[in-house]
Amino acid sequence: MVKLIHTADLHLDSAFRSRFTKEEAENRRQKQLMAWKELLSFAVEKRVQGILIAGDLFDSPVVSHGTMDFFLSTMAEHPEISFFYLRGNHDTENTFRFQENLPKNLFLFSDKGKKYRLNDRLLLAGVEYGTKDISFGENEGATQGAGQAAEQAVGQEIIRGAEALSKNETESEEESKFLKLKEEDCNILLLHGALYQGTPKGDSLQGEEGIFLKNLEKLPLSYIALGHIHKGGEGKLNNGALWVYPGCLQGRGFDEEGERGFLYLKVEEEKKEIHKEFIPIKQGEFRILEIELLEDEGTLACLKKIEEEMEKASISKEDSLRIILKGKKGLEQERNLRYLQLQLQNSVFFLEIRDECELSWNREEAMKEKSLKGEFLRVLAGADNLSKEEQEEIIALGMGLLQGGEL
Repeated sequence: MVKLIHTADLHLDSAFRSRFTKEEAENRRQKQLMAWKELLSFAVEKRVQGILIAGDLFDSPVVSHGTMDFFLSTMAEHPEISFFYLRGNHDTENTFRFQENLPKNLFLFSDKGKKYRLNDRLLLAGVEYGTKDISFGENEGATQGAGQAAEQAVGQEIIRGAEALSKNETESEEESKFLKLKEEDCNILLLHGALYQGTPKGDSLQGEEGIFLKNLEKLPLSYIALGHIHKGGEGKLNNGALWVYPGCLQGRGFDEEGERGFLYLKVEEEKKEIHKEFIPIKQGEFRILEIELLEDEGTLACLKKIEEEMEKASISKEDSLRIILKGKKGLEQERNLRYLQLQLQNSVFFLEIRDECELSWNREEAMKEKSLKGEFLRVLAGADNLSKEEQEEIIALGMGLLQGGEL
């Protein structure tokens, strides 16, 4: 049995500028590196032979020296593990161009397609992002050995994850025909992109529409290791191949909330069976809580409900939390969001509170009042150019000002 890890979309060196302070953003960048180190610790503990990175290792073409050095050093420290890195849409062909002495256990792919034999009957193929001309050929194509030049024993098994193959399995001149795979092999295909379920033009593997699922069904595949979509997902093709997105290793915003991590694979190559297990990474998640409020519930009642929901959801101090207040509020009801922020901000790494409660009031009665409030509501009611949502937002702001609040 060969043990592998499938991960993608690490986006190391992300800016995190949209909501964090400079110090908070730096903290989140360091947490990304800690998540990668946590993955490696798991790999060492489980004696994993290979780590598949399905694109977007870094967030932009410009990578800090510290991050690059850290990443390459972690690989060099683990020569017993082979690292297979396939560029994604955030990566460039220059990612490692100016790096000297790359670790011997780092293996790259190309836009022409490349293969690595991981064991006697286990083969890994990969094509880099944006490739449009990879088609099905008539020969086995390019195959390279994975890892260093010596065999390595793992328990009673001999694996080729760290063995160079014989000379007759060197790269073919026709790399574009590399997808001629052997039926008897357990074949894994590494790709980065969105899936396209429509009808492709010709035999291309990828196009502007995405990755052509119908063409993948023509290949003798067992597992398609994907990257690009930050939410985990999976499905089966008609040929029995399992396609899987592990999701991003760590969320970078509230659009990537919830548990994140990687996939641990156990490969039984003779049976062509791949068993997977999702392994969560706990370096601080983005979480969203919706709090349902009644019209008469004020600031203190709101705080109590938030604290109860945070406990139920096991929100940790490392998490970034968005609280959305739902339900009703009276016309003169003012919940003190600043007070809530100060009471809760030390419970999490980052806190954001949004009030999306609907106004609950008798419009007709309020507009009859002979008061500044009544006059304000009558003037606003005559503004035909405003939607109902815009009117309610202005009413909420106006009532706050009438009660002595600030914009």
